[in-house]
Amino acid sequence: MKRALIVLGFTCLLAVLIRKSLPPPASRELHGSAMGCTWTLAWRGDAATGHDLKREVSITLEHWEQVLSQWRTQSDLSRFNRSEPPTADLMRVLTLADEIKKASGGAFDHHLLDRVHAAGFGPAGQGVDLSSIGKGFAVDRVGERLRAMGVSDFIFNLAGEALAGDGDWEISIERPDPSTRVMAETVTLRNQAIATIGNYRQFHQTAEGIKSHIIDPQTGLPVIRPLSSVTVVAGDCASASSWATALFVMGPDSNKAPSGMKVRWQTHPGHE
Repeated sequence: MKRALIVLGFTCLLAVLIRKSLPPPASRELHGSAMGCTWTLAWRGDAATGHDLKREVSITLEHWEQVLSQWRTQSDLSRFNRSEPPTADLMRVLTLADEIKKASGGAFDHHLLDRVHAAGFGPAGQGVDLSSIGKGFAVDRVGERLRAMGVSDFIFNLAGEALAGDGDWEISIERPDPSTRVMAETVTLRNQAIATIGNYRQFHQTAEGIKSHIIDPQTGLPVIRPLSSVTVVAGDCASASSWATALFVMGPDSNKAPSGMKVRWQTHPGHE
């Protein structure tokens, strides 16, 4: 049976940590905030000389937040949900979302804004919700901008969704434990992206089980699953983010991830 899924707006619930780069020399870092989240950029080399990297990253993220935000009433997406024509930038994301919906056999569906609100999350409205792909898409655009400025050996992390350029970069993944922020394992990325989705930062303990902020539109109710997370490593961050969300709804027994993606489930030790 086909299933669909949604996840909340630009939520920043999970974490990955940029560790020491491999190999030396040491990287330099910048930090900022966008989409209600914090971001970190680390890079090696002198290619960025003459560029204000923080400003360029901030401008890029602000642009895509204005395109994709469901919270801004005058964003491209909000206007589209009021039956205005999509802008060219919005159309890029809608087209990609349509492709992933088809590839996932309906497990990913971005036309469920009203379901999010009915569950008590997200703004009122009907139409498209791009929250499960938008942040990753924006991360990819930051990567493009960095390369255009000559910065190719980098890693950019926006609240748990990260994109690595050339060179080896270590990322530590958070254990699905609501009481702490302990890093459970480390992966090395090169020209890859990573995203983690889980239910251990925003959930309700009920008689039926743990209900997360992630909604299964087949029932219109939150997904019930033990405290857990799924991490996806892919070639781009938009794909990693959207497929991580899809797989969380489908469950750890699903084998529908596209070939070439790496999938890692984690479950809290007390909930296995």
